[in-house]
Amino acid sequence: MNKFISYLKSISISVFVFLILVAITNWMCGIYMTRQGSEKRNELPNYSDNPTYAKEIFNDYHRVAHRYKPFAEWQMLPYEGKTVHVNKEGLRFHNPTTNASPSPVIRFFGGSTLWGEGSDDNHTIPALFHQQIDTGTVINQGQLAYNSRQNLEALISSYAKGERTDLVIFYDGVNDAAFLCPLEIQELPGHRLIPMFQTKIYGGKKQLILTVLTNLFTENILLVIRHNQNTGNNKPTLYDCFNTEKGRQVASMMIKNWEMAHDLVTAQGGKFIAVLQPTSYIGSPRLDHLQLNEELGTNFQFVYSEIKKILAEKKHPWIVDLTDAFDGNEYIYIDFCHVSENGNKIIAEKIASLGVY
Repeated sequence: MNKFISYLKSISISVFVFLILVAITNWMCGIYMTRQGSEKRNELPNYSDNPTYAKEIFNDYHRVAHRYKPFAEWQMLPYEGKTVHVNKEGLRFHNPTTNASPSPVIRFFGGSTLWGEGSDDNHTIPALFHQQIDTGTVINQGQLAYNSRQNLEALISSYAKGERTDLVIFYDGVNDAAFLCPLEIQELPGHRLIPMFQTKIYGGKKQLILTVLTNLFTENILLVIRHNQNTGNNKPTLYDCFNTEKGRQVASMMIKNWEMAHDLVTAQGGKFIAVLQPTSYIGSPRLDHLQLNEELGTNFQFVYSEIKKILAEKKHPWIVDLTDAFDGNEYIYIDFCHVSENGNKIIAEKIASLGVY
């Protein structure tokens, strides 16, 4: 009996030591992945004039937090930094350069590119557009990772609250492809955080326990393994929009979301513009300073080609294709879709030139 108890103690100690070692390894892998994924975009040639200020921009970007938002799923919490300011409604704002009439009221809807990832408050697309027209009230309703369906939901909520709007501009395309084409998004419509919601909110107590254990012992180890797989020659397939019905459905749903938004805005007496936004995978922009995901690019190209087919067929005069806006030799992109302030200025000028305000 004593031998059995001694043997059991030895096994228990061994298991305990093993778990401690696994937890430490998992923790060290977390540090490694943090360093691998650390923000370095401020070092790109786009910011060569002032990389220190660019670092402050990205520091602020990484400090913003979110809360649950009915129907649209999430929205930013108020934030006040050196380069980024978010009001109590969760909207990023800029300092108007004019004391002109508060009319018209113009609302921009989009994802992080419209919100202004990579730029300070006064150099986002809405802020630079405001400088161009030099009148009215311009509101940036962009939210990180929002796709066209979430923008439609946010627009509906705005009208439900009785908020005035004279002109609505949707800036979409990137997030519909980037966040609906991953294999883990199995049903449309959808959004980026479906896998997390399913696991952490609707997974039940067993899933909660499993999540805690995974976070403690294996999460970061698996991330390192996947990271090494993704940088090798045998990269796993991560997206399933290329030449598939899902890819065609992503394109079709985005256009339908735009059409519903158009009908809603015009029924309220306003004007509506939808912009198909640029992405590094379309056109001929300068990209020698970036490393891009080829598989994501192939999926993007298919979805965008399907979008353009629909646009050619429907010929909606209120849809603007700006996918070639960044063609040329200027450094504009800071990753596959986000741009520095010179890119935002190009888009702001092109939208302002439409004269719809």
